Amino acid sequence: MPEERASPSGGWHEVYGAMAVDTDFEADSLDCPACGDDCPRLHGRTFWCPTHGTWEARSASAA
Repeated sequence: MPEERASPSGGWHEVYGAMAVDTDFEADSLDCPACGDDCPRLHGRTFWCPTHGTWEARSASAA
């Protein structure tokens, strides 16, 4: 494995910072904020709770 400093992709932190890219990610399922049930991802940041229906996850930077 190449060293981060010698790797062509070693500067990704600076590139992502300059592009103002959000590097947060959510798991394939999250707990429902209302009842705590496991909710699978539908699309992007949208999740499905069998009891409460769809809801959208907020990134940590938006909280």
